[in-house]
Amino acid sequence: MTVASKNYLKEPKQTRSKASLERLLNATSELLVEKGYKDFTLQEVSKRAKVSIGSIYNRFKSKEDLIRLLQQRELDALEVETALVITRIRRKKLKLRALVPETITEYAKLLDNHKGILRPLMEVSAIDEIVLAYGKKHAAQNIADFIQLLLECKDEMSQPDPERAVDHIFKVIYAALARYLGLGIMDSVAGEGDWQELLDDLSQITLYYLLGHPDQLK
Repeated sequence: MTVASKNYLKEPKQTRSKASLERLLNATSELLVEKGYKDFTLQEVSKRAKVSIGSIYNRFKSKEDLIRLLQQRELDALEVETALVITRIRRKKLKLRALVPETITEYAKLLDNHKGILRPLMEVSAIDEIVLAYGKKHAAQNIADFIQLLLECKDEMSQPDPERAVDHIFKVIYAALARYLGLGIMDSVAGEGDWQELLDDLSQITLYYLLGHPDQLK
């Protein structure tokens, strides 16, 4: 558990207590993915986790605190996974033309793999300032890590301000991927078009923008 998690519950001391907390968090995650926040109830969490309602309230002041702790767990796990992905890419020592599609593809996979829980957490962030603030902080750091990875090839970029250029284009990348995956927007506009074509197009757009001229791609 993180230091911040102590704001939401008393740290369990016994192995059995820790196990029941893990069941609570797992049940919360499953139900949020399945039903979304609107239809999420502690009664269903209690039933699925096999933990009494009284026990839940002994640990948490509200269902909001339970969800906040879950958010920390899920985003901390995503942060670890991101670090492993970036390390794996960095070890390949790719040039910009190969680094861009590799980075976009791996970043997209991370979002795609975690979209199930990210969607309801974004739904919660619309009404919970604590969830919103933590989510924004994590997303900003996550994007900054990938930006730093691309900037390791800044000498290959023709843009006069590589830092600004990469920051700008990665915001475009995130917006396009988030739209496709339905992160923070209506489901009716999610999943339009072909996923691989989107990744290919984003790679080409990024390379054109950073290299400054299509001829540089030849």
